[in-house]
Amino acid sequence: MMNSTTDFVINVVSIPVCLTAATLVFGFKLHKVVVYRLALYQVLPALAFATVELLQVLMINYQDNQDAYGRVCIAIGWFGLYFILVNLLFNMWVTGHLFSFAVLHKNPTKLEPPLRCNVTASTSGDS
Repeated sequence: MMNSTTDFVINVVSIPVCLTAATLVFGFKLHKVVVYRLALYQVLPALAFATVELLQVLMINYQDNQDAYGRVCIAIGWFGLYFILVNLLFNMWVTGHLFSFAVLHKNPTKLEPPLRCNVTASTSGDS
């Protein structure tokens, strides 16, 4: 089991990594591609969860003043549980999407929404 210092360091490192990944996906407009969208579905809940876990640093002085920190402690615990469940939901969503991609569809373009630009794909089979 990890101690609180290790958890703190992991959360401090994971927040900039998640922010960088989300910024790159949106900056290069890769969220239109299904693979990058699936990665984004994992990055955003991880970012939210790491932020909530990092807020537990506020609870260092909980024993000294329990009245002031009581509601904040309850809120942080609730958000922590909420984002764990959201991350579980996104994991199941990604698993179902990948299963659909691997088993049900032979053509991966059926899983992607149509782009709203005038790009036509060549399907003539020029091999």
